[in-house]
Amino acid sequence: MKDNDFDIRLGQWLKAKRQEQHRSLQSVADALGVTRTAVHCWETGKRSLYASTLLDVCAVLGADLNEFTEQENNHVSQQK
Repeated sequence: MKDNDFDIRLGQWLKAKRQEQHRSLQSVADALGVTRTAVHCWETGKRSLYASTLLDVCAVLGADLNEFTEQENNHVSQQK
């Protein structure tokens, strides 16, 4: 498994959550006080998120991190 596979899966999940709410990259960036590019890099797995930032992103998106954790556990179990 490549090092950034996790970041890619997390980013895809965050992007899906953002799109479910019909929010733009810019609106999420503005809510977090970061650049649009930073949000894009998180969503594409080009940049890792610190845990505290991830919690902030989830709060802005109204996303339940437990949902991703369960999804990730299923992914890891299937890889074994």
